[in-house]
Amino acid sequence: MSVKLLIKPLLLAVLVFSAPTMAESSWFWQHPFPTGSHINGIQFIDDDNGWIVTSLGAVLGTNDGGNSWEELYRIPSGLVPLNCVFFGNTDEGWACGNNGTLLHTVDGGNNWISSNPVTTHLLSIEFSDNNYGTIVGASGVILRTMDGGSSWQSQGSGIVYPIFDVSFISPAIGWATGTTGKILNTITAGAFWQELNTGIPASYTGIHFFDDSHGFAAGGEYIAHTSDGLTWSVALYEAGAAFSDIDFNGLLGAVPGMAAVAVTENEGGSWSYEAMPDHPLWPLEPGLNCVTVPSESEVLASGDYGIIYSRQSSGSWNQSSSHETLADLCGITHFDPYRVWSCGEGGIIMKSSDGGANWESQVIDADYSLRDICFPTSLIGYCVGASSNGAVILKSVDSGSNWAEITPSVPQNSWFQSVDFLNEDCGVATGSYGMIRCTTDGGASWVEKAGFGTNSFSRVSFGNTDRGWIVGEGGRIVCFDFNSDSWSEQSSEMTHALHGLFVLNADTAWAVGWSGTVLRTLDAGGFWETVHSTGSNAFNDAWFADNGMDGYLTGYNGENYGVTDDGGFTITYWGSYSPMRNQLSEISFIDVDNGWGCGDYGRILRFGEDPTGVVNNNHSIHPAPATGMLASPNPFTASSAVSFTLQVECFVNLDLYDLSGRKVQTIQSGILPRGGHSMIVRGESLAPGMYFLKLNAGGISETGTMVRIP
Repeated sequence: MSVKLLIKPLLLAVLVFSAPTMAESSWFWQHPFPTGSHINGIQFIDDDNGWIVTSLGAVLGTNDGGNSWEELYRIPSGLVPLNCVFFGNTDEGWACGNNGTLLHTVDGGNNWISSNPVTTHLLSIEFSDNNYGTIVGASGVILRTMDGGSSWQSQGSGIVYPIFDVSFISPAIGWATGTTGKILNTITAGAFWQELNTGIPASYTGIHFFDDSHGFAAGGEYIAHTSDGLTWSVALYEAGAAFSDIDFNGLLGAVPGMAAVAVTENEGGSWSYEAMPDHPLWPLEPGLNCVTVPSESEVLASGDYGIIYSRQSSGSWNQSSSHETLADLCGITHFDPYRVWSCGEGGIIMKSSDGGANWESQVIDADYSLRDICFPTSLIGYCVGASSNGAVILKSVDSGSNWAEITPSVPQNSWFQSVDFLNEDCGVATGSYGMIRCTTDGGASWVEKAGFGTNSFSRVSFGNTDRGWIVGEGGRIVCFDFNSDSWSEQSSEMTHALHGLFVLNADTAWAVGWSGTVLRTLDAGGFWETVHSTGSNAFNDAWFADNGMDGYLTGYNGENYGVTDDGGFTITYWGSYSPMRNQLSEISFIDVDNGWGCGDYGRILRFGEDPTGVVNNNHSIHPAPATGMLASPNPFTASSAVSFTLQVECFVNLDLYDLSGRKVQTIQSGILPRGGHSMIVRGESLAPGMYFLKLNAGGISETGTMVRIP
């Protein structure tokens, strides 16, 4: 999808911001879609072409009625909310926001001119024709242009309170919303503004006029109407409504409120207050704060957490954005590039079978707080957390469609925080007060491992060997080996909490936590080296590539998301430029170019090739050593040739896995020279069905599918 329209030449001597072009991979929203940040402004100029602006300083566009969206621009200098968007046609548009931010495009949003005519927050923008436009904002600011936005002049409003919205019916005549019960009016193109008292105790935030006498204002619990431009009456009162915006197209008009929209189909003669459809998986009631009426048959309303609703001519409302849940998500895992699971508060478990493009949600038990999830095979998974009755362990044997509780006997008021399984049978669950439970029979029975103090454990991880680690409060680290059933505490020389853990192999692991701590061991925990420690960051998860150098770390604030290419010694923070305003609770990566993260309010972000073309210009990733992996024939019977090209000489693993995740063939394992290569997959010993082909070259992986037919 693209909103790429007719490109006009820019003959303005100002800085033009295009999408940065650095890394091929970046974070982008998968759930909710198109965004999980608050939508502050929305405008559709017809049934197909529309734009939204968000509290994270992003502009998104659609040209297919909202079925697909593209992020067109993201403010690179920090978290500067955008508050309003206005397009006069499919090419030319404006957006304004905090700190005097003003954006302008003449090519549908592909390129944006950024300026700051003032430093005050700008709240609304409108053009009455191609030349005359008005911007209003905080501290009574009013800006006017008479030359299509080439220059802006400040006008004195005579007030110091915020002006939220503006409506001009001609270059000379217009209105603007003021403070409680007040509306501003000008008949002199803004040279002079007079303050009108409506006599209605509403803080108006939206205004719309049809002509020089007939108009509506909305705010708080009121929609007010005037038929002479001077005297006002109550058109609708709705307790607790929190009305915030207003728009009309012909006879159809709409005013959004708290999870409801006031609608008129007779130009305001009468109003109905229409509640949005109930959603059983939402613990919050998202407020709707902006509305657009693109035609005389459709209304779109949007607001908190990226929610978008659309109303058709039948009067029915449909959810246009994907919000399976607004519950905080705490754990995320994947089995392959397609199957991904996440869990969180309110007993939520989410499942995707297409790499996160679509999600299915279920509430196992609303009393559950689920903290971590793992799938050692494509079918068998485990999830841990707590309920009001104590700790909880769940198991699925059908890829997460159904779950059964397999909780062992544990102390009252305890909880499990983390779980990991080496295979479908051998696993460890850890939690409060030094609690460690392990199983070798798929959770049918659990063995307590005691003697490791009363500090809570935050994370457990095996890696791909019998050896694993557990980390937690007080800098505690426990190493275990399932092969020898040995469990021992290791010294980290830390006293603050460790929250995240990543195990690369039997010797190499990282632990991360408070105060920007990154610990690493290269000798199975004989020595834990502090590779990074600052007092300003707090990490809660980490991932590293097979080369032990490239990695990602995430923390309790979106600005704590960092990238390293030297094992954690040097960390570059994405900070405000990333789409992660708040924390990512957990991350799960396939390789340096592909992964997922989950966090507050149901957010799931995908790290990969960004479909918007917007990538982070602080991030650098080594190019993939292998390109062009292809299996032919595919499907195959007797054999198939897998070809690929190496850009450099490197160590290559090429393996074949069945649907359960079991390795069935090692096709290549060793150093190969630069150039083209072809390997044979033998089919004689393979049962008919689907298989996964994994190529790992120089620590970077690529996965494909193969089908063996009889």
